[in-house]
Amino acid sequence: MTKIKDKSLPLAIGLNLLLPGAGYMYMGRVILGIGAMLIVSLIVLGSGLLLIVPTWLGTNAIMAIDMWILFNKNKAALETATTRKCPHCAELIQKEAKVCKHCHRDVPVAAGV
Repeated sequence: MTKIKDKSLPLAIGLNLLLPGAGYMYMGRVILGIGAMLIVSLIVLGSGLLLIVPTWLGTNAIMAIDMWILFNKNKAALETATTRKCPHCAELIQKEAKVCKHCHRDVPVAAGV
């Protein structure tokens, strides 16, 4: 089973601004990060001197949007891996919880915990 870790979206976007693809690597997408690094480098090198800054900003804006989408997917996966619904009130509680923090009723321990 893959261990899902909570990552920082601003840090991932900042890493992409400094070095395109580094944010993807931080988020656990190493192959995508290397590919982004190569593609952005080729685009910036081929754009000419007057267009380097707008090209750099444009590609980083696209990667920031993609980072936000990836972050939301990771967040949803992390929530699914660490929480479950209370069988009595249907609120989200920690998987290891024995008492619901919302309705204060005992809940059966989840299988595999």
